Amino acid sequence: MRSLFIAVALTLAVSHSAYADLKKLDKVKAAYMFNFTKFMTWSSINSDPVNFCVQNDEAFQQFLTQLVESRPTSSGTSIRIVMLDKKQSCTFAYLIENDDSLVNLATSTIIISDLPNLIDRPALFTFYEENNRLRFEIDLAEAERLELTISSELLKVAKIK
Repeated sequence: MRSLFIAVALTLAVSHSAYADLKKLDKVKAAYMFNFTKFMTWSSINSDPVNFCVQNDEAFQQFLTQLVESRPTSSGTSIRIVMLDKKQSCTFAYLIENDDSLVNLATSTIIISDLPNLIDRPALFTFYEENNRLRFEIDLAEAERLELTISSELLKVAKIK
């Protein structure tokens, strides 16, 4: 549990001055998202880079890109941060709006969202605020459907659905 919080804090410290106009809450979300990849494994990834697609937020996409470029992944997997569009194949997708972007995603896409209810299928990770703190929920049924293994360290700090 402590290792996830330390990883988020270190990730934020590296990019503290960049993108000052991005809200602190969004920076914390970006740090969590990047660190989610360190606490899970999935069978659908091969040697291709992991595409992390961001919906409709260029400043967030640029900030997340800076985080990824400043911190190597432990698995050696290459992570690319891209804007979500219909042509893009996404390993992860961060959705901030309920629109037709969801129907264009592959069923193997790992969805992270701020929205508790998406149109077509559930998010694996859903952010929410509790007592002025950012928290996240993990949908274990979705993790099973996606054939993911999530570290107990990550599960300890999450609300389980």
